[in-house]
Amino acid sequence: MKINKKLIMVLIGILCNSGTFFAKVRTVNTPRDFEHSVAKASMVVAYFHEDKNKDLMRMYEDVSTYQPYNDADIVFLKVNAARKELAGLIALYGIKKMPAFIFFYRGKRLIDTMGYPALLMGNISGTDLRTYIDTYYGAEVEKYIAKKDARNEKRFTEENEAWKEYFYPRTMNVPSYGPEERSLE
Repeated sequence: MKINKKLIMVLIGILCNSGTFFAKVRTVNTPRDFEHSVAKASMVVAYFHEDKNKDLMRMYEDVSTYQPYNDADIVFLKVNAARKELAGLIALYGIKKMPAFIFFYRGKRLIDTMGYPALLMGNISGTDLRTYIDTYYGAEVEKYIAKKDARNEKRFTEENEAWKEYFYPRTMNVPSYGPEERSLE
């Protein structure tokens, strides 16, 4: 059996890229990517980091896969502050300590109850991050999920109605195909 090398390379490429397309955490490469992601999404959590703290990154990815956040389409961004082209974002958002988590709602930076920008700095736990997200996005997440569920239910009902004309109505009597009819074959 001869194996086509091009086919194998294409399959490997697809498998490698599939992780990027379906990842919950998006990596930001330019300030424009960051601005576009923040403006486009309703709720955004941005993680600014300088070093490769694998435990913190794993925790961030775990929080991003939490089902209610996934259902509410919360966007999780990862910004490497060590990159020179992204240094302007750190100055723009006044980040003094790394790592930092910044929250955005409908394109604008989220403000806490005291009038300060919503910001978490330093090494935090997944529970802390989830509590913070629930505090600021909790009601919105519930509304968004309820709206999404209602939309899906409506679509499901409309699809069921569209198919009804292709099936016999229940009031129509369709004779059974019993053993006596089978013997005539």
